[in-house]
Amino acid sequence: MPKIFTKTGDKGETGRFDGTRVPKNDPQMEVQGSIDECNSAIGLARAYITDDHLNRTLKNFQSLLLVAGSEVTNVSQDNRLPFLTDANITALENLIDETEKELEPLTHFILPAGGKAAAHLHVARAASRKVERRLVTLRETTAVNPTLLAYFNRLSDTLFVLARYASKLDGIPDEIWVNPKKSG
Repeated sequence: MPKIFTKTGDKGETGRFDGTRVPKNDPQMEVQGSIDECNSAIGLARAYITDDHLNRTLKNFQSLLLVAGSEVTNVSQDNRLPFLTDANITALENLIDETEKELEPLTHFILPAGGKAAAHLHVARAASRKVERRLVTLRETTAVNPTLLAYFNRLSDTLFVLARYASKLDGIPDEIWVNPKKSG
């Protein structure tokens, strides 16, 4: 691993995998930064999760988010780096289906709340949606692997379901949203 500080970014530029330098606010860097935010939010949620299976699942997501971040800035499509695949999306869909079997059917909108783990998973879900928006912006000027967009769309759905599951593990029911027009 390289030294943590290199001073090469002190003037507002950063390096990509191929060695080229771009401004730190380049749309690719915005996507990569948003992926990092999502990854960090998942890491924070893991700090409150005692269930080993859920913790391993989230750790796997974190590993895949590093893959996604490198893919975004791998402009030369260098095959030395891994890429997300349709199999990763299918795995998320299967996890959603299996986890929903453990939950009460959703019949109302719910608030992004619950215990500490659930609340942090909701933050991670929102961060995943942010990645999606950044990818759509990037797509306006740069080719974007459609698998990335689909993955983050499905990841946000997965994190929503896992937040509900984390609440269940903590014995905390979903908080139903009450329409203000009907509450008073």
